[in-house]
Amino acid sequence: MHTRFRHVTVLAALLPLAAVAACGAQTVSVGGTPVTGVRWNVESVTVDGTRTPAPQSAYVEFPSADRARGNNGCNHFDAEAEIAGGTIRVGQSNVTMMWCEEKEQRDFEKTFARAIGGTSKARTDGDRLTLTTDDGDTIALVKERPAPLTGTEWTVTSLLSGDVAASLPEEAAGRARFTFGKDGVATGSLGCNRFRAKAEIRDGHLTLGRPATTRMLCQGPRMDTERALLKLFGQKLSYEIRGRTLTLTAPDGAGLAAGAGRG
Repeated sequence: MHTRFRHVTVLAALLPLAAVAACGAQTVSVGGTPVTGVRWNVESVTVDGTRTPAPQSAYVEFPSADRARGNNGCNHFDAEAEIAGGTIRVGQSNVTMMWCEEKEQRDFEKTFARAIGGTSKARTDGDRLTLTTDDGDTIALVKERPAPLTGTEWTVTSLLSGDVAASLPEEAAGRARFTFGKDGVATGSLGCNRFRAKAEIRDGHLTLGRPATTRMLCQGPRMDTERALLKLFGQKLSYEIRGRTLTLTAPDGAGLAAGAGRG
């Protein structure tokens, strides 16, 4: 599947930071199951009796009882919301402006937008959440389990500087990735060169030792990304995993956000 991007808006860049900011929000439950602070993967949307399977990228989060955000299969969205009793209302969304080449993604985006807007009855069953509109359209969601820190291939999606997250430029996107092995060794790519380094994980912190790297020379954004990542080695980094997103942050606020591969 190929996705061609026009421009990544500020909204998309800020989503990883918004997830971190929501940590202290009060948990709201439906039917005894917490629905806020959870990443809900979209399994399918049924409109007018037709069930459409969701792309892997589609998900919904309620960081608080008055906010909804996620991905509609192609673009990210952010909207006001209201969770009360057994209903969830999602208001008009702010949506990023990315163009997806796959027709299935574009079609699902339209179907999802029709089903997610307005007020829906919410029903939970274990790790599942179903939203049903007054017209009988449904969104089937399943709770996503956090990816493990070790053994997961993490792909860097943005670089952090204090409260600002900057998405990687197109030339570097998808090239910087790493895995923390259970043997205490981190391996991967910095965007240009491959690396290997000692990784010590203790008490919510991660310390990367001096890396051994290959000696390729890259130009432009790929090298800029590599230089930024190299600055994180040799520091005691705090880490946080929310769903399938990992953030690593140095004491000075520099860091990265990375997404887990789905295998």
